[in-house]
Amino acid sequence: MSSGFTFTITTAGLDALVDAQNGSTDAIQIVEVGVSPSQVDVAPTLTALPGETKRIGALAGQSASETIIHMTAIDSSADAYDVRSMALYLSDGTLFAAYSRAEGPVFRKVDIASFLFSIDIAFGEAVSDAVVFGDASFAYPPATESIKGVAELATQQEVNDAEDDTRIVTPLKLGVRMDVETAARVGGDTALQAQLTALLARTITGSGLITGGGDLSGNRVLQVLAASAADIIAGTAGDRAITPAALGPIVKSLGFNGYISIPTADPARLVLVQWGRFTAAGDSDTTVTFPMAFTQAAFAVLIDGTNETNTDGRENAPRVRTSSITASNFRAFTTLDSGSPCTFIAIGEIDNS
Repeated sequence: MSSGFTFTITTAGLDALVDAQNGSTDAIQIVEVGVSPSQVDVAPTLTALPGETKRIGALAGQSASETIIHMTAIDSSADAYDVRSMALYLSDGTLFAAYSRAEGPVFRKVDIASFLFSIDIAFGEAVSDAVVFGDASFAYPPATESIKGVAELATQQEVNDAEDDTRIVTPLKLGVRMDVETAARVGGDTALQAQLTALLARTITGSGLITGGGDLSGNRVLQVLAASAADIIAGTAGDRAITPAALGPIVKSLGFNGYISIPTADPARLVLVQWGRFTAAGDSDTTVTFPMAFTQAAFAVLIDGTNETNTDGRENAPRVRTSSITASNFRAFTTLDSGSPCTFIAIGEIDNS
């Protein structure tokens, strides 16, 4: 784990640090990390970490700058414990600095895991010459194709030389190298240059319903414009394609009694054509229900039919009572004595929903 937690230096730890800075003593040496599962009231007068579970002596560190020291500790034992508080101890047993928090554990170690603690301690003035660490060392293997480890970034010159197989190449340096390599290859190959020039001189342009295009110096877009329902009704947009969305939805039911819709310039309305067969009762009104009710209005109804056994059928053929036409039905009347088979066609309007 790595931490940005704030450690409090104890009075005894500060005295030891001042003595080391003044040259009164040798550099102070941090040799152990104490851990505790308890929350502790950290104060400069603290001399030991209450509830301390154990001390970790596998410790290493170095100065990252004049004011920052970097420290790493590791516990590879099978011990299991929680860490809410931590303390740094000097070689003479002095508690140098401590940290604690009331929330959940900073770290929880289980018996099958190692505890790796890494921290940067920042001071207000230069202390790099006054603090040293124990002589423990940890294995940080070099990174390979099969092992995770530490690697060094390659310089631009190392990338250009293309001889080092141990350092990592960054995208920026690789891009610089590729630009130089591409320019050199293209510049020195007249045949390739001629091919690239000829390729860039080509164009892709649309024709007919397809528009757009251009030369190959950049990305191009070809498109086919779609006709709207209004375009279809007007019949003037000859350079646009009719799509199912512009024609539809088509409402239909095909059979002896059925209907089919026709789009209009108003996308909210559809013309509906209906048809059907019925028998007009002799010498009376017959109510005929449309296969589908018009949601707006029924414009007109036409019927045709006669009883072929009646010689006067032509004069007495069934007729529509115009005043009876509604959104859902109409009435037909005939003076024939017997029923007459008839057909009808109705035109009206429905909502497009």
